[in-house]
Amino acid sequence: MLPVSDLLEVARGEASSEAVGARARQRFARPGAQAPVVIWNVCMHCNMGCPHCYAAAVSRPSPTDLTTAEGLRLLAELAACGVSVVIFSGGEPLLRPDLFELLARARDLGIAPQLSTNGVFIDDAVAERLACAGVAYVGVSIDGLRAFNDDYRRLEGGYEAALRGLRAAKAAGMRTGLRMTLTSRNADQLDALIDVAEDVAADRFYASHLVYAGRGLKIADEDLSRAQARAALHHLFERAEARLARGRGPRIVTGSNDSNGVLLLRWIEARYGPTAARPVEALLLARGGNSAGEKVLNIDHRGRVHPDQFWRRAVLGDVRTQSFESILAHPLRARLANRLDHLEGRCGACASRALCRGSHRERAIARYGELWAPDPSCVMEDAEIGLASAAAPLREARGA
Repeated sequence: MLPVSDLLEVARGEASSEAVGARARQRFARPGAQAPVVIWNVCMHCNMGCPHCYAAAVSRPSPTDLTTAEGLRLLAELAACGVSVVIFSGGEPLLRPDLFELLARARDLGIAPQLSTNGVFIDDAVAERLACAGVAYVGVSIDGLRAFNDDYRRLEGGYEAALRGLRAAKAAGMRTGLRMTLTSRNADQLDALIDVAEDVAADRFYASHLVYAGRGLKIADEDLSRAQARAALHHLFERAEARLARGRGPRIVTGSNDSNGVLLLRWIEARYGPTAARPVEALLLARGGNSAGEKVLNIDHRGRVHPDQFWRRAVLGDVRTQSFESILAHPLRARLANRLDHLEGRCGACASRALCRGSHRERAIARYGELWAPDPSCVMEDAEIGLASAAAPLREARGA
């Protein structure tokens, strides 16, 4: 996740890099410096049918979901290994009957539980239960305005129900975020959704890029072109800038494409000058770019552990048969910690690779079938990252 608003505050001199680091220490800590954030898909079923769903969620409960006893034992293991944040996801996590018991157990173990949801089951009563169970942040996914969203996510009334959920969560005292996954089909609704996030007083607006995983693999051709992605990002940067000037509105963050940080740095340098860009670059270097398998791990509904929630082809272990501590010692984690030594093609030759660290291996594997191949969704032009036009074998086929 790239905290655009935070970094702009540093560039504009409205917050020191120390203050931003204190507010978001885990985001900017070097990979391996602390236990990972864990995203736990507590179930595989959902009441929606989103075409980009990385989990390829189904409509009926799976008999292979971790049981309540297994879930409680897992949380104890995570706490013992120093995990301090667990994001409860799905499927739709609120469809799991014992969710509130699991959330409360995480809270009691000193783990901060967060919720990633489609929001439609959150009313005032549910919001109060979530807050009482220790949830401090609720992220709700919406992919467009009413007509588009309900058709795209395949639930009539889903848009209004999601907004009701956001308002209820906010009223119950939780921080909230509105998240959209950008594709060529909904990029024209980006600006309107930021306005919606402001209208419901969301604390964060999260624009995520498409990752070619689950059902998302089938719509890879709907990913933004480089020109489309850059236009969307420049607009996000400008909206974040306007928000800082007005002193209100959601904080802007982006996700699932670490080359965004390089683009933001170049944008800041052009707009505010090299002196303003210098502390931002230092923070991006400290953040370390993509950290799948290092600062982030995923546990799927049946207990298998992956480098992140998208990268299901890589299995680091199984919490049903192995301790989480032993899974943390999987050799792929060490290889990922040293990924700058392995990146090939365009990513390996990139002069800014330390800021991004090759972004998402999942897209590289989906496009090229190779772990260390370049991420085909890089938003940077060759000349901006020190590459000659013919200098990179395995470079992505998708241009501007």
